[in-house]
Amino acid sequence: MTETIYYNSWLTEHKRPFGAVRVNEKVTFTITCEWPVVESVYLIVQKDFGDTFEIEMHSKEDSSYRVTISLTEGQGLYYYFFKLTLHKENQTKTIYYGNKQQAKGGEGHIYEAENQVKPYQLTSYLYDDASPNWYREGVAYHIFVDRFYNGNEDGKVVNPKKNSFLYANQDDLPMYIKNEKGEVVRWEFYGGNLKGIIQKLPYLKTLGITILYLSPIFEARSNHKYDTGDFMKIDPMFGDEEIVKKLIKEAKQAGMHIILDGVFNHSGADSRYFNLFGTYNDLGAYQSKKSVYSDWYTFKKFPEDYESWWGVKDLPKLNTENPEVQSFVYKDKNSIIRKWSKLGLGGWRLDVADELSDDVLKGIRSALQETIQDTVLIGEVWEDASNKIAYGKRRHYIEGGMLHGAMNYPFREIILGLLIKSIKPQEAAEKWMNLKENYPPEAFKSNFNNIGTHDTERILTALNQDVAKLKQALILLFVLPGVPSLYYGDEVGLEGKADPDNRRMYPWGKENKEIQLVVKDMIALRRNGNSLKDGDFYVFSQDELVGIIRWISMEEFVIVLLNTSNKKKHLETSAILEQYDFDIASFLNKHQMDHIQVEGNGIVLLKKERNQETNILTI
Repeated sequence: MTETIYYNSWLTEHKRPFGAVRVNEKVTFTITCEWPVVESVYLIVQKDFGDTFEIEMHSKEDSSYRVTISLTEGQGLYYYFFKLTLHKENQTKTIYYGNKQQAKGGEGHIYEAENQVKPYQLTSYLYDDASPNWYREGVAYHIFVDRFYNGNEDGKVVNPKKNSFLYANQDDLPMYIKNEKGEVVRWEFYGGNLKGIIQKLPYLKTLGITILYLSPIFEARSNHKYDTGDFMKIDPMFGDEEIVKKLIKEAKQAGMHIILDGVFNHSGADSRYFNLFGTYNDLGAYQSKKSVYSDWYTFKKFPEDYESWWGVKDLPKLNTENPEVQSFVYKDKNSIIRKWSKLGLGGWRLDVADELSDDVLKGIRSALQETIQDTVLIGEVWEDASNKIAYGKRRHYIEGGMLHGAMNYPFREIILGLLIKSIKPQEAAEKWMNLKENYPPEAFKSNFNNIGTHDTERILTALNQDVAKLKQALILLFVLPGVPSLYYGDEVGLEGKADPDNRRMYPWGKENKEIQLVVKDMIALRRNGNSLKDGDFYVFSQDELVGIIRWISMEEFVIVLLNTSNKKKHLETSAILEQYDFDIASFLNKHQMDHIQVEGNGIVLLKKERNQETNILTI
């Protein structure tokens, strides 16, 4: 008799349903065990930071053992593995079957000792928390406002900051002037403003953009504005409230929604509320314990020793658990969220969402929904948002009622790793499938995908100026599940190393049209079909090839085949590992992709929409 033990969390014959499961719903687990004598098989389940349960599995005729459980321990994570007691040749032994690697699904692995087992993750969520259609089906453009375009007729920079400097030429490279402590002492500006964004709406519309995500626009001393000085005032270098209203109105006419950056974990030291430098007439928390803002911050020793974001003294941390701060941010009828949202915003992206408690996130979401309809709330999360632990607490922000989705830095890491060959195609495929398995389905669709932001090295620079690989990265951005977000200038080959170099001025008149055309084609492809917006997602690999399928039906799908090598490669479907319910090899063979060739660092894209002929695009 063949001695086989096998379980694969990606196959519904082993776990039904696939992936994350709603609270109180049933899940069926089935493990194959072909052994001379099987004394017992148990499913071991532990609720996150909670109790562990041993549930006996029942034998079936096909050498499998099965049990169905209900997720009655509430939302959050469940971890599970299998315990098998086996008998052979007068010997009885207990073995365990769990995950091959930590935080990875799919096929498992046999372990001899329980303390060695890596369990599988099962996410349980409250309800399907769908984001608005305009967001989920859209394409976003991330604008660092000071670096996009100056819309003033004479090109002058209005209301320049005290103790700052302006670049002489828009081709100048960004730099900081810092003191011996590494603190920026002279901020620098190019002069981009909200008028400039309004004037460039026709360009963005031609590109196909439907969502504008703006870096912070409230008054602040810096060029990035994450050190807010006054949450109720637009920075005068950018414009004023009337200009914001005009931008929202004209963007709407162009078919675009505006998402603002909400920085509520901290303020600037140079702010109305802290007032370290005495810039504002208000008595700030730094100046006196009698300040109305004194309890908005946490002082270890007044006034010099206070909590700040990651120890950056220029960013004192707001006590967001303080009811007064909560009223100011989202509860009060004139709160930050309500004041600006009612102008007609599409939603908010929350800076450092890990720093805000689940209760605060729920409060912001509720206030947002009470103010405007069809709104979206996205959070900055750098890791897998389904299992993130921050400050010793498991976060539940994508399980319903908080964030619709998170900034998808894990996707960026996989794309970059795949293209610079720090990870192999098979590993990339497994990582993508693992995220699909871990995230609630609606959250997975609503992730804010990126290949670059103001916090990362420019994608072209990260790819060593390899334009062919940049095209691959851009295409992956548009074909993977979620909402694609372009960092301004990436669509025309803007370069830049880490901050501040990744914040160069947009190169108006010096764009790389070849790269720009790829972006336009991909946006049109996404807009003119359903597969890339709503299609299911499967990924496969073979040697140095990686493939992605976005599938709605046999009559509506997109297939992408990407070659990570610099040599021509042929796809051999017989070499594809079958580990999903979807029969990838048969599907590819049916559409004559069984021996297709892909040029070095190239991509082949096959598209079929209902009632149309199949089209193949080679890039």
